[in-house]
Amino acid sequence: IFTGFLGAGKTTVLNHLLAGQRDKKFAVIENEFGAVPIDNELLVNSSMGLAEQVVVMENGCMCCTVRGDLLGAFDAIRQQMQTGSPLDAVLVETTGMADPVPIVRTLRQTPDIAKYFQLDGTITLVDCKTILDRLGECAEDEQDQERHSQISFADKILLNKLDLVNDQEVAEVWSRIRSYNSSSPIVPSVKGILPASELTDIGAYDLDKIEEEERPQHGGHGHSHGHGHDECHEDHGSGHGHDGHDCGDECHEAHGEHGGHGGHGGHGHESSRHNSQIGSFSIVRKGMEVEPLAFARWIRVIATLPKEKGRLYRSKGVLAASGRRRKLIFHAVADVTETSDGPEWGANEERICKMVFIGKALARQEIEERFLQVLQPLKLDLRPPLGVPVPASAFGLAQAGILQRALLCLWTKDVLRFSQSSAHFYDRCFSPEAHSAFQSAAADLPSEACKGLQTSEDLWLHGLLPLRSIGTYAIAWKKAQLQLAMPSSVVHLFGEPLSFDTWQDVEAAGVMWLELSELDGSGCVNYVTEFKWRPETMQSFFAVPGSSTSSGLVKFTVEDPSGDMELDDDLKFRVNLVPEQNEEEGAMKNLHRMSLALVGGKSSSKIYQIFFHTVDPTYQVHINVPDHRQPIFPTNEVFHQWHPLMAGLRRRPRLRFLIRLKPMDSGPLDAMCGCCG
Repeated sequence: IFTGFLGAGKTTVLNHLLAGQRDKKFAVIENEFGAVPIDNELLVNSSMGLAEQVVVMENGCMCCTVRGDLLGAFDAIRQQMQTGSPLDAVLVETTGMADPVPIVRTLRQTPDIAKYFQLDGTITLVDCKTILDRLGECAEDEQDQERHSQISFADKILLNKLDLVNDQEVAEVWSRIRSYNSSSPIVPSVKGILPASELTDIGAYDLDKIEEEERPQHGGHGHSHGHGHDECHEDHGSGHGHDGHDCGDECHEAHGEHGGHGGHGGHGHESSRHNSQIGSFSIVRKGMEVEPLAFARWIRVIATLPKEKGRLYRSKGVLAASGRRRKLIFHAVADVTETSDGPEWGANEERICKMVFIGKALARQEIEERFLQVLQPLKLDLRPPLGVPVPASAFGLAQAGILQRALLCLWTKDVLRFSQSSAHFYDRCFSPEAHSAFQSAAADLPSEACKGLQTSEDLWLHGLLPLRSIGTYAIAWKKAQLQLAMPSSVVHLFGEPLSFDTWQDVEAAGVMWLELSELDGSGCVNYVTEFKWRPETMQSFFAVPGSSTSSGLVKFTVEDPSGDMELDDDLKFRVNLVPEQNEEEGAMKNLHRMSLALVGGKSSSKIYQIFFHTVDPTYQVHINVPDHRQPIFPTNEVFHQWHPLMAGLRRRPRLRFLIRLKPMDSGPLDAMCGCCG
């Protein structure tokens, strides 16, 4: 993503990329939302007009102008590549005042785009001549403060027009930039000319690279710290570099974000006066680990941080996770979060949990306290591992993974019973090695088979989650007082079980149960259900543009607290996806609005207020229905063809919802999060 203030020289840089170099082949998406193109002179071939039209330059580069449909532009470039036009990278040029976070969110959370394109980073172009005046114009109101975000969120900063300022002015610009972004590389340029390699291979979203950067280093006190104490709470100023030093049990000293850079951080004390609200801090805990589901719930909290608790620019971490052999890598840009398994912990490597937070006016104490709640001491084996395999014993079978494959055939509760038979069997079920063996066994199941199940009575989840995490899942489900209200079938007369294909599916559900368990549920009834379509119905829906579709009917009974069956209410719902017309120039086409059909609401004995929450790892939809008697409830949810919800329906024709009901006369229904209510 290529951003910068108006007049910084983005057009000059892009002209050089498109016409003046032969090293790499770029596609440039010119993000023009105005009625008149801003940088029309950029195009050597000016025959381009529509968003989906792509111009291929003589050197193999491409250019595509966007007037709203960014995803359509990526799809057009993908189609052009498939015709035989290979590329090294795509640059999305934003408008002068554009906040890059929505673009990051769109690219990272759209499966059909992420399948073909990997976000490398955000580059901000700074005009040395005018940047101080531009930043000086910023008032304290929120809209003007958005100007800082282009610098704060940048993964690399290009310092342009160095030939127009003297050394003292360059130093002041450098210092001011570091007050907003203390860690990203700064690359100087004159007249927008720089090697094409500076615009690629940033690796800002490469989780393996993040793990490598956060690996403890020796000799310097930099971003990776390398402390010799168990606990560390660090404040990072805007960057005064210094050599390594010893810390006591508590470290509150201000450190440069990259200790030892010297030149990069030489103006830290001066720059901190420019905006003292922007800063960073870190948490390091040795000999601790996170419970994966509780940590995923914490991520949801961070992603929905209220404005009064600050604005999170970046966060990243490397953590030990309970029941997992691999490092857990975390990365966040604003509310766009991602976790992934990193390399395995070394045999003699000390397990730690390390987090770094960068933002503005962050409520540090609350963030720390919430994070520390998900930490727990490392869980060690009850018995040390055997020195050599013993193939003729059950222990040998466990070491070979055969025992776990056999145990995968049991319900999870039966695996727990088996684990109580001896200390060795306990370790063979609860250890990180056991979880890897369970995962391997589940991965060998047929591709069309589910990898986890939940019925009204039993759980079968140990092929996806560590056993300790399953305990967290089950406790949260019980505390939230949830009920399954699944559609019935010929095979499952009393309702189908919840099925899970990946650990992400189970994690999304577990986080929802944890979130719900934190609320006061008095007077509220909670159901989990699925709206389903026949596969052939969904195929027809996607094959015919402009068509609509309706799910099967979901029915369940709301029992009256008095126990009087005469006062029970039978409620019926279905989900509709209806074409949405948008005649605005450059607007996305092929949109669908979601509506809810509420069947038989007028015959109910009570009036219900209802919240609908999707349960899915790739998207969240929240619908508030204040009065269930409305036959058709049109929502504000409109989905384009690349939306994760649409991608999910193509893969499996169902929508999983948490439905929360409360009678109107028993008080308001509390919202679960800031985006619903």
